[in-house]
Amino acid sequence: MKVPEPLFKFINVIVTLLLKSPVHGFFSDSLMVIYFTGRKTGKGFRTPVRYQRDADKVICFTSKETRWWPNVKAKPEVTLLIGGDMKKYHAEVITDDLQRISPALAENMRLFPQDAPYHNVRLNKDRTPVAEDFEKALPETVLVELTPA
Repeated sequence: MKVPEPLFKFINVIVTLLLKSPVHGFFSDSLMVIYFTGRKTGKGFRTPVRYQRDADKVICFTSKETRWWPNVKAKPEVTLLIGGDMKKYHAEVITDDLQRISPALAENMRLFPQDAPYHNVRLNKDRTPVAEDFEKALPETVLVELTPA
């Protein structure tokens, strides 16, 4: 089930506060806050996102419809709040390399099947993605790979 889009403004504030608090451990195993700079305004922004670790990288996903990733693409030096720690990272935004996006998104959906609706992907009874939906989702998916700065 998808949370209605207008609620995210409120939810994102609450999640960010929780991830900055002493109780972050209940949430920070899969949620982080990415701090970035606006490409036009130079203003600082932040948004909580689901993440996973991939070897020495941190990766996260969003949709091409969201507005935060173009800022990160333009100004790839970001700060991540993960597990109560703030550290600098360099972001690589991947929008059209389906060979890289596909296996990473498949692993993400295996780990977090509850996120499939945000990619407009239905799940089979065994909680695997419906292949047709998954293929349609790939061109609309943005993969962000983050390496320590």
